Amino acid sequence: MIRKLKQGVKKVLPPRILARISADRWWRFLWIACERNGMHEFCRKLVSKNGLVVRWGPFAGLRLPPEAVLASSNCAALVGTYEMELHPWLRQLVPGKYERLIDIGSAEGYYAIGMALRTGSRVDAFDTASIARRLSRSTARLNGVSHLVRMHSFCSRRALLRFSGLRCFILSDCEGYETLLFSTDLIRALIRSDFVIELHDGSAPAGSAREILKDRFRETHCVQVVQFRWRSLSDFPDPALAEMLGADAIRAISEEGRLPDQEWLIATARNEPSTGNSAGA
Repeated sequence: MIRKLKQGVKKVLPPRILARISADRWWRFLWIACERNGMHEFCRKLVSKNGLVVRWGPFAGLRLPPEAVLASSNCAALVGTYEMELHPWLRQLVPGKYERLIDIGSAEGYYAIGMALRTGSRVDAFDTASIARRLSRSTARLNGVSHLVRMHSFCSRRALLRFSGLRCFILSDCEGYETLLFSTDLIRALIRSDFVIELHDGSAPAGSAREILKDRFRETHCVQVVQFRWRSLSDFPDPALAEMLGADAIRAISEEGRLPDQEWLIATARNEPSTGNSAGA
């Protein structure tokens, strides 16, 4: 009965409201889970030795507020290994390359504020969770780029159509909403833009989101799929720090709370300069 009631509520609630409820619940779950599995303790230990500045990776120099590090438990960002599969594309973000940078599912602001610092360009960041928007604004102030970063809540197709015709870099991590958001019509409107989309199948068969989006992008973009891989000690730029943290902490940081089949879809505009290691579908 309860399950049927929940399913019924999901059918009648507008996507904007449903997304906000889901996001707030996710942040509460993340905090509780990190307290129980020891990630908060790992974070405190790392911050005591490393500080709150990202030392390595494409956003080296980015400063994170302590509440942002604890809220997201993103120790991997501080040590430079977070989503390192995407580093080849992120390193291609240079001043003047894009007219607008867009981060959908901005969380504590690691990407949104990192991109603003790296390029000096305007960033539009979207997150339905109020805590995420608050943390992103705090991170922007700390790094002196509040004037470059505009925060929004729900990201709809209408919101993205405002960037139609512009050369954009669009980074998306919207927990399964990607197949609803990136319709064929929207992709065509953003034909000059490059996309990095974290894929989530949810309850659908594995690979469903990948195949749906590959099919939608293939006429206008060069598409490839990048697979998450487990980290090794050689991936950590500072061996002394890795040794200090210990094997258990390194393992927890490396996993990033992911399933081993995590994938990202990279779609680069066919008629624009390439970014990173793009390849055809």
